[in-house]
Amino acid sequence: MFISISHLHGNMGVDEEIARFFVNRKVPKENAFWDSRRLYITRGNGYLSIPVYYDLLCRIGVSKTYLLDESHIKLMERIMHYAIQEERSEIDFGKQLNQISDLFEGRIKNSDFYFELMEYLQQPVLMPKGKLGMQVPALNRADVFLFILCDLPLAKEVLDKAIQLWYALHTSYLLMDDIYDYELDKQNLEENAIVELGDGMAGSSKAFEILHANTGMLKPVNPILSSFFDHAFLDLQKLTP
Repeated sequence: MFISISHLHGNMGVDEEIARFFVNRKVPKENAFWDSRRLYITRGNGYLSIPVYYDLLCRIGVSKTYLLDESHIKLMERIMHYAIQEERSEIDFGKQLNQISDLFEGRIKNSDFYFELMEYLQQPVLMPKGKLGMQVPALNRADVFLFILCDLPLAKEVLDKAIQLWYALHTSYLLMDDIYDYELDKQNLEENAIVELGDGMAGSSKAFEILHANTGMLKPVNPILSSFFDHAFLDLQKLTP
């Protein structure tokens, strides 16, 4: 389903230039993440989160010159390509990291964080390590995207804030997905954060504690986005076990 520039800007607070850049961008060729899609940004959380997170990075001081640089965006798109291949079991996790490592040959901007992220992601089960990771492994399943931060010239305080905002944003999207998919995931024995948080009403209660903490983190940076999520959570509560 089409996502408009006005929706991203007016309803979610995304910078208009960033919204326009991604909404109007052509779908990359031979990319598994956008495979068979005609639109770059759709209502799927994995697609929608891209302009939203790039807007958050802009709001904490990262220049749009770096964020929207064509070489950087193409790197981000290849990361997403390998990530979805791994999710579909077309490649294993080690192969995914090797492919991403090849992308960064000669272009790492934050080497300390790059190696910290690599060490974290090489764990058999993704558990908190340093400033990375949540206690619930299911909420760490999109952390490969953090490699984009290794391609941006970030001061330490900006990098730390970018990581905090990543977890505030993406754990919200993951929890929303897991609430919607709760019954199906339980039936198919798929990874689901609600189950890992205690299952049933206990898991749902803890999930909403995290969601509301996330909006509190997002509010000082993008109050429109925080309000958008708060309204979305009201609808989600009707679906909880």
